[in-house]
Amino acid sequence: MATNTQQPQMNRVVKLEGAYNMRDLGGYETNDGQITIWGRLYRADGLHRLTDADQQLIMDRNVRLIVDLRHDQELEKDPNVFAASRDMAYRHVSLINPATPDVMQVQSLGELYVDMLEHSQSQLREVFGHLAQNSEEASMYHCTAGKDRTGVISALLLDTVQVPHDTIINDYSLTAECLAPMINEMRRKHLGSADPEAVEMFERFMGSAPDNMVMMLEHLYGKYGSGERYLLTIGVSADEIAVLKSKLLGE
Repeated sequence: MATNTQQPQMNRVVKLEGAYNMRDLGGYETNDGQITIWGRLYRADGLHRLTDADQQLIMDRNVRLIVDLRHDQELEKDPNVFAASRDMAYRHVSLINPATPDVMQVQSLGELYVDMLEHSQSQLREVFGHLAQNSEEASMYHCTAGKDRTGVISALLLDTVQVPHDTIINDYSLTAECLAPMINEMRRKHLGSADPEAVEMFERFMGSAPDNMVMMLEHLYGKYGSGERYLLTIGVSADEIAVLKSKLLGE
């Protein structure tokens, strides 16, 4: 499938009826002047409400692999519409176990992302193994909001092809705009809660403030030196990294 690196920026967000935050990782300039290719890797929020038209739109974009990052309780409540598809490869990797003590103790989203880097390495290794399948077809990875688990994967992918940190942070922050309708609805429900702690927790963890991604990137570079070195450390092979780079840069 041919790709177009000159596709307008406005097409980064893929408009769907049943999801808010499907986005293309194409069109980003790297530190050495290359441009990430449109139509190869997509990030998204939950896919359980997709209409038939939504599903066809995704298929028409040549997406043939879905990596679902949600945990088992989320899957049971909201099954992925592509889980039983004959036309789509579906892979599930539970990137966060919400019952893990470390996760329960985090005080900010930035801390959560650092926790993922340090304590979800085998799961991250599995995710990148799926995405590194050598294929001309497009892939999509998603969680529930397309913000946290999906945001960590996106940051590592973009950093591996040397997209500047400012761009990675802006890509992360774009989630706030995409999810605004859903978050406003959820906020109204939470503000009616009699539990002030629940309201405070919602406000702390539903945003996508740039500082959260800054914290993760600072930890990544302070401990590992780069996204690529991190991937090598957790067991992603040099060949797999080359495939990921090829998908994003066409080399």
